Amino acid sequence: MRWRTALFSTIALSPLLAAGVWADTVLRDDTRTNLILTIAQDGAALVHDRRSATLEAGEQALIIEPLPRQARLEAGGLTGPGISVRSQYLDLNGIDAQALLAAHRGKQVTIVWRTGSGAEREERATVLSADGIPVFGVDGKVVSGQPERVLYDTLPAGLHAVPVYRADIAADKAGKRAVELSYVTHGLSWQPAYVIELEENGKALLSSWATLTNGSGGDFPAAQVRLLAGEPNRGAAPTPMPRPARMEKAMMAASLDAAPSREALGPHHLYTLAQPVSLRDGQSTQVPFLPPTHISADRLLELPPLPPHAWLGRFGTETQKQHPDTILALRNSTGQPLPAGPARLFLRGGDGGLALAGDDQMPMVPAGAPFRLSLGKTFDVTATRVQTDSQKVATEISETAWEVKLANAGANPVKVLVRETFAGEWLVLEESQRHDKTDAHRAGWSVQVPAKGEAVLRYRVRVKL
Repeated sequence: MRWRTALFSTIALSPLLAAGVWADTVLRDDTRTNLILTIAQDGAALVHDRRSATLEAGEQALIIEPLPRQARLEAGGLTGPGISVRSQYLDLNGIDAQALLAAHRGKQVTIVWRTGSGAEREERATVLSADGIPVFGVDGKVVSGQPERVLYDTLPAGLHAVPVYRADIAADKAGKRAVELSYVTHGLSWQPAYVIELEENGKALLSSWATLTNGSGGDFPAAQVRLLAGEPNRGAAPTPMPRPARMEKAMMAASLDAAPSREALGPHHLYTLAQPVSLRDGQSTQVPFLPPTHISADRLLELPPLPPHAWLGRFGTETQKQHPDTILALRNSTGQPLPAGPARLFLRGGDGGLALAGDDQMPMVPAGAPFRLSLGKTFDVTATRVQTDSQKVATEISETAWEVKLANAGANPVKVLVRETFAGEWLVLEESQRHDKTDAHRAGWSVQVPAKGEAVLRYRVRVKL
């Protein structure tokens, strides 16, 4: 409504608000001496906000502002030498036009009406009701309507322009001291954004920036930031990918000096950024996380397995044509763990420019451990599966035979891993080449396919459920 927008602007610019009318001790931004954020990957952060406070001896009220709208006290609170907290709470609503009018029920305000000619007319009125269309008492009459704006003489006690923390405290003596407010806020998250440049020598260049996203409803200027990597248990959400063109070039040039320090923290890892970071509400910021490091990388072609019911009887009447998946098998040789996050994979073309070859989600990878990412489907290689026989040997036993024809339209020979997964007990009765048993339920055949040529794989399997 127009009058609500107008009164919000009026109260925000009021000299009374700028001067402050509370008898409480209010600690604003200019009293902050230190700000530390410990941000988890799942959208929660622990905030340590240190302020300088000048207190009177004895009991008094202390207000700290501003706070993010998603702040929660939970296990947090106020600490400081020589003070005790009697009660505390968060008022996260800030100024609300409806609440401001309701707080003046029974009190006088100045309302501004706009006449038919466009001129404005002011009059004093008593607020009778603030629900829906407001109702005022004017010169013994009851008036209902939407004024152009409402002017208030004072800001009611307990109503604040921004989200605040309020505590009733007792101080042992008067004077200046440091106090620290600790709380949890939601809406702050981070994740690494990886760039992997594939090279032709079985290597890849891995680098990363950390993407910090603030949707908490508050700003955090010049904060010391610590990033918690892992999956913390919560007893009681798609982050944007880095821009593909210029961002990976900046990542390749990331300074080793700018990389965060790391320490083990229980089952997790804690990264401390080298420089303070300002996080504005509604924005994402990227900071260097992992300098460019070479790791081993092998490209594999894999044909996904048939569904389990394909081994229990006749399966379809048409041939099953597929393109194998291109899998990148890597090993984390960076010397440090890699937190989970999105990864973009690039290949360098003949002109030296990078081309986006795919993206995938990287899991948590311990130092020295292997991991796999997908580049998508292989363009030049196709596979055609044909069921050549199906027999019911007994009530619980089936035998099924398959032929897999692999065609390679590319200029180089390739090796394709044909994978199958079986339910229950299984036995390969016949095969055109030997299989490898991956585990109790999986088998694989590694088939060499010549350039511009074909290869055929045949196998018969007995399955008992």
